[in-house]
Amino acid sequence: MKKASLFLIASAAVLSCGAGTFVSSQAMAQAAKPAAAPAAPAAPAVTPPTFGAAVPGQCVLDEQTAMSSSTMGKSASDRLVQLKGVVDSELGAEGKAIEDEYKGLTASQKTSAATPAGKTAWEGKAQAWEGKRQAFQAKVQQRNQEMQYTQQEVMQAIFQKMIPQINSVVTAKGCATVLSADSLLHYDMTANTNGAPTQTSFLYANPAMNITTDVVSKMNASGETLPSFDRVKLDQPAAGAAPAK
Repeated sequence: MKKASLFLIASAAVLSCGAGTFVSSQAMAQAAKPAAAPAAPAAPAVTPPTFGAAVPGQCVLDEQTAMSSSTMGKSASDRLVQLKGVVDSELGAEGKAIEDEYKGLTASQKTSAATPAGKTAWEGKAQAWEGKRQAFQAKVQQRNQEMQYTQQEVMQAIFQKMIPQINSVVTAKGCATVLSADSLLHYDMTANTNGAPTQTSFLYANPAMNITTDVVSKMNASGETLPSFDRVKLDQPAAGAAPAK
């Protein structure tokens, strides 16, 4: 099973459009309600296996765990969550305004249709609303892409800073080869414990071969931090581009 993304921020979309969809100038569909999320399944009882002897010179590294559990990774994750909150606030306000306008149009549709002029005016407002809805959906998609790109850049930056620490541990441990945990049999499961989500992971490799904890310790001991970062902006002009007239 493929491991989950590094940061919590990637586990859900930024925000979905709450407004309904304009069908035609004669009628408007009811706003679609998102389906309720299914309850998390209970974690099955698993009896850990008894591993054979560690393979000499062979080491295993869980890169995602190393990045996310390090001080640097936790700090980056907190910043990503903060950026997501800003995006949610922005889209939430705009989405509510569009949904409120939709409700007003729906409520006035019947009375507006009483006269030809009223019907024409209502259809014009409905078409204008549809344009706003489409623009808002495009913005939602863009903000999601921006957050995804931001996370990818942050993960790459953390991994670059992690490489020297990996090299140090590999040298100290005398690793002949280093296997990625993603290439080995493992499972990742989220369960609810007293109302709080808990991530449970298990890697099918002799723990003595796992150098993940050592790499995290090296990262934390280095005291290195990431430069401050903001959300990637996809609507900004490229560097050196002439401003629009």
